[in-house]
Amino acid sequence: MTTRFTQFKLVGPALILIAILIAGLAAIPYYAVERLDADVRERQETLVKRNISIWIEDVEFALTAWTIWDESIAKIDNKFDYEWTDRNIGLSLIGTSRTRFAAIVDADGEMIYSRTADEVMDRPFFLRGAEAIAKDAQSLLDNIRSRETPIATNGIPAPVALSKIEVIGTDAVLLTASLFQPDFRTATPRGRSAPILISATPIAGSLQQFVGTRFILNDVLIGPMNLVPTERARVAIAVGLNGQTEVLSWRPPTPARDLLRQSLPLISAVTIVLIVGGLFVTRLSRQAAASLVEAEQNMRHAATHDFLTGLPNRARLEMEFTRLKAMGGLVVACIDLDGFKGVNDRYGHAAGDELLKHVAERLRTHGLENDVAFRLGGDEFVVFMPSVSMLEAEWRCRKLSALLSEPYSLESGQVSVGASFGLSQPLTSVGGNCDQALKQADTALYAAKARGRGAVVTFASLTQAEDTRSSLAVYAGGKM
Repeated sequence: MTTRFTQFKLVGPALILIAILIAGLAAIPYYAVERLDADVRERQETLVKRNISIWIEDVEFALTAWTIWDESIAKIDNKFDYEWTDRNIGLSLIGTSRTRFAAIVDADGEMIYSRTADEVMDRPFFLRGAEAIAKDAQSLLDNIRSRETPIATNGIPAPVALSKIEVIGTDAVLLTASLFQPDFRTATPRGRSAPILISATPIAGSLQQFVGTRFILNDVLIGPMNLVPTERARVAIAVGLNGQTEVLSWRPPTPARDLLRQSLPLISAVTIVLIVGGLFVTRLSRQAAASLVEAEQNMRHAATHDFLTGLPNRARLEMEFTRLKAMGGLVVACIDLDGFKGVNDRYGHAAGDELLKHVAERLRTHGLENDVAFRLGGDEFVVFMPSVSMLEAEWRCRKLSALLSEPYSLESGQVSVGASFGLSQPLTSVGGNCDQALKQADTALYAAKARGRGAVVTFASLTQAEDTRSSLAVYAGGKM
């Protein structure tokens, strides 16, 4: 009994784990598959919706070549020239773009020009005539008028255009209203309002082809919402003349369902193998996940740390600055090695790299718990010291300067370098930013390098010296 109980204690957890695994596999068809496929469909619908909006914006922007133009204001608004308008607006638009209908409404809302391409005259949308199309665009015209502002005096004006998609039967059209505006203002509108261009671009073929090809969609169709089966993905694109919502629909991918369907014969044939291999797959998956996590952590570490010294690099400056500044009393110290170039010149760059590793190790091991050291490049380092006073920070930097000046044992021999320090003013949790602090510390470091090997200079001392010189100059001026 004791032996059997011991065996059960050893094998029981494994049997329970296998049972849970089988129950989980059995639940996949009811929960996971539908959820995964629904997520794929939702992401695809969102992507298509956004890109249709981008496509419409591109069409609107292309129309600015005709609508933001001084000559169009002169020939259409100031003094209407039908031949110029027909040649440079109607024929030009229809001949060089997908636009197949162009009309112009003047400042009083009267249609003064229209042209329809011959090849679409018998299509349902265009067969109704220019007046009906202009009436469809009335909501766009009203919105354009509400956005119309006085002509600015400087610069090319921003386009003012609005669009909507209309569907009549199987005919889908992008209807756009664009405000005519001057570009260099050699001509300006006569009154407060300018003419508006109405254009119609058939998209039943082009939109389906554009979206279907770009996103690899299957069986793309445009039609009324109530006729689209629920299993098809869809994006609402228009409202038909009868008030029905028109949608772009397609057969969404079902990767989870397809995978399950393809796996069913194999699952049925090797059920026993799955039971035996369940633990193996679990272990392998765990190892693979651990490897992926480790690889991702290594990539993140490589992106934010110096490859030579292992210290954080510039990419982490702002984040660490914000975190440590919240502690109050943050001092930024810029460090530059004195005599580093001589080591490189005498022993070679390999020795220089080895020396930088030793310097980084001393900075890392001799700082306080909350200190963070960075390598900016070359022989330049930065240390963030939180929760310290200016006096304490200066004292600590002098100790670090002495420590970094002690000899280093390299493979090529023993070398010595110095370290100059420049310190910013202490930063509170509410004042100053990273760039300002680095600039202060760098200014102080420049002064330290000028004073000689191993100097430590604070930005506050430079400011005080400048104030003293200014006071002496004022006093000397008064004496004169």
